[in-house]
Amino acid sequence: MVRRWLGPWLALVLLLALHAAGAEARVDAQVDRERLSLAESLLLTIRVTGSLDAEVPDLSALERDFELLGTSRNSSFSIGGGQRETATEWQITLAPRRSGQLRIPPLAIAGEQTRAITITVDNDAPHAAASGEVRLEVDTDHDELYVQQQLLLTVRVLHAVNLNRGATLEPPAIDDALVQELGENTYTKTIAGRRFAVFERRYAVFAQRSGELLIPSLGFRASVGGAGGWFDQFGARAIRLRSPEKRLRVLPPVDAATPWLPARVLTLVETWDKDPQTLRAGDSATRTITLRARGLTAAQLPPLPSAAVDGLRFYPDQPRLEDTPQDDGVLGSRSESAAVIAGRAGRFVLPPIELRWWDTQNRRFETALIPERTLEVTGATGSARGPTQPLPPSTTGESPTDIDATTPDPARAKRAAPGSALPWMITTLLFALATLFSGWQWWRATRARPAPAPATTHPGAPDEAAAFAALQSAAGGTDPARLAEALARWGAAAFPGRQIRSAGDAIEVAGDPGLSAAFEQLLASAYGADRSGFDTDTAARLLACVTALRAGRPDDREPPTGLPPLYPV
Repeated sequence: MVRRWLGPWLALVLLLALHAAGAEARVDAQVDRERLSLAESLLLTIRVTGSLDAEVPDLSALERDFELLGTSRNSSFSIGGGQRETATEWQITLAPRRSGQLRIPPLAIAGEQTRAITITVDNDAPHAAASGEVRLEVDTDHDELYVQQQLLLTVRVLHAVNLNRGATLEPPAIDDALVQELGENTYTKTIAGRRFAVFERRYAVFAQRSGELLIPSLGFRASVGGAGGWFDQFGARAIRLRSPEKRLRVLPPVDAATPWLPARVLTLVETWDKDPQTLRAGDSATRTITLRARGLTAAQLPPLPSAAVDGLRFYPDQPRLEDTPQDDGVLGSRSESAAVIAGRAGRFVLPPIELRWWDTQNRRFETALIPERTLEVTGATGSARGPTQPLPPSTTGESPTDIDATTPDPARAKRAAPGSALPWMITTLLFALATLFSGWQWWRATRARPAPAPATTHPGAPDEAAAFAALQSAAGGTDPARLAEALARWGAAAFPGRQIRSAGDAIEVAGDPGLSAAFEQLLASAYGADRSGFDTDTAARLLACVTALRAGRPDDREPPTGLPPLYPV
C-alpha cells in the first residue's frame, strides 16, 4: 500500500528535477582545432547542459566563412553521486571557404549565447589538394588555346583509403565558356610504392571569348573511417580538398576567319541512297552531306552551302546534329539531306563544296572538299519511243500494249536462212499492197470529213489508254517517283509529236496551270522540308486535271457521219 502511494510521488519529484535542470541550462562551444589549412575541416561542438529539449541553433551566421559539411545531435541523461545531469550536444563539421583569420560568431540557443571563436586558416595552396591519403588533381591539355577551341579538363581523385558514401566532387563553373561532361573512369595507380584508387572525370571546355580563361578552384569532400555502413557513420573523419586555380591564355581567331572552325580533324562526306548516274528524268535520289569535326560540338558547325542547278530541284530535309563523347573530346557531326529531282534529261554539274578550317595540332589552315559531280540524266521510260514501239511492262501489273504481229523485224530477217528469203519477200509485198489499199480508203474518208483527226492521237488508242490506266494506278499508290514516271508515259502517248522525256515536259506541253500546281504540291509534300509524305488528295487532284484534259481533247468528240473510222475502238 505504501509502495503504491510512493510511486506517483517519486515520478513527480523526478519530473520537477528535470524541469529545474532545464531552467538552469548552460551553453558552451568549442572546436577540435583553432589552426588548420584550407584543405582541412574542423569540428564545432555546442553543448547545452541542463536541457533535453533545447531548440536547434541557428547556424546561418556560419555560412559566410564556412561550409557546413554535416550536423549531428545527441542527448544524454545521467544520475550519479546524488547529482542529476541532462545535456544536448550538437557536432557540426565546418570547412573554411578562404584563408586568413575566420571568426565563429556567438550563436543563440536556449536563451543563451555561445562565445566567439577565432580560427586561423593557412593558405598552403601547393598542398591544398592533398591530405596524404586522398589527393585531388586538375589537369588541362593546353596552357594556351584559341577561342572556341576544345580544352580537355581532367579532374582526378586519388585515395589510398576507402571513402564512405556521400563523397562529392564539384563540377567546374567557368565564366565565358561552354562546359560539356565527357564521361568518367576508374583505375588504380601506384605512387612511391603505394597503391591509389583513381576516380577520373573529363570535361570539354570551349572558351567563348579571347583573353584570360580562369579554371576556378574545385572542391572535393568525403568522410573516411567509421564503420562505413548506411546507418553507422560514428567515428568517421570528414575531409575537404580544394585544387589550385589555373589561368590560361585564349587567342582570337586567326586572320578573323569566318566561319572559324578550330578542330583536330574535319571531314566532309557525300553519300547517295542510289547511284546518281542511273537517274532518269522525273526520278528522285537523296543526297546527304555529312560534316564531322573532332574537337567541335555540332552547334559550332556551320550550315553547308545550298546547291542551285538549272534543271534540278532540291528539297532539303531538316539537318541532323549529334555530339559523341570520346576519349579525346567531342566529335560533332552535322548531316544535311536533300531529295534531288531532275526535271529533264541532260548533263548537270553539281558545284564543289569547300570548307576552310583551322588545324589545331599543326596550327595551319586546311580545306575540306567535295569535288564537283557530273550527272548524266537519261530520258524517262517511254519518252523516246516511236508509235509502233511497245511500252515496257508496268510495275503496277498492267499488261503491255498489244503489238501488230505483222510488223517486220529487220534483225530477224537478217538472221534468216537464204532459203527463207522468198516467203519473206512475198509477205512484204502483200503487206505493202494492204498498206496502199488502207491509204486509199483513208484518202476517200478524208474527202468526206471536213475536220479529220489523226487516229493515232485519239485518247481511245491502246497506247494512251494503257498509259492513263497506269497513271490511275500510280495516283492511288504511295510512290511519288512512280507517279511522275506514269505521268511522263501518259504525256508521251498523248502527245506523240512532242519530245516528252519527263513529267515536267508532259506538264509543259499540256499547258494546264492546275496540273502544274498539283504536281509541284505533290513533290513538296513528298520531298520538302515538312516531308509529310505522299499526299493522296493532291494526287487525286492531279488525276482529275489529266482526266479533264482527256475529255477536252478535240479528237475525243464523236466523229461526223460518213465512212466509219479505219481503226475502230
